[in-house]
Amino acid sequence: MASRAPVLTLAAFAVLALSACSTTAGAEEAPSGTGGMIEMAISESCIEGSDSQCVSINGTSVVLPTSFEEAGIKDSSVAEDGQNMVDVTFNDEGTKVFQRLTKEAADAGVSVRLVIRIGGELQASVLVLDAMTGDQAQLGFSSEVNAQEMLEQIQAGS
Repeated sequence: MASRAPVLTLAAFAVLALSACSTTAGAEEAPSGTGGMIEMAISESCIEGSDSQCVSINGTSVVLPTSFEEAGIKDSSVAEDGQNMVDVTFNDEGTKVFQRLTKEAADAGVSVRLVIRIGGELQASVLVLDAMTGDQAQLGFSSEVNAQEMLEQIQAGS
């Protein structure tokens, strides 16, 4: 996917805010696939240990969301730039969920996070500074997380 895509960083120790990032097509094609799903929710940040529902996700504490929304993926691939990232293009319904939740999170301020779950596991708690308007995102993982395994979980839709 050679286009501007927002970056959702899913680092093991620090989750960075959403920002724009440009990817460029390389000579080699990265493994790619179609379909899949990630889950997203909006949650308030909290102080670790302040509540039984306060959980830490990669070093950021949030109130555990009671429900998640499915964001359907039309296409996904391991990023071509050699980084530990997965490029995703949301389907029509997934785009609506992605755009609405990022707008909600951005409008709510710095105490609210976009929580992302892949394969049933909480992967990120992201501070959203601006609402996303496109249908593409780039999910960046720490070196401890295997991008190919995350791609497979996204494509499995579990």
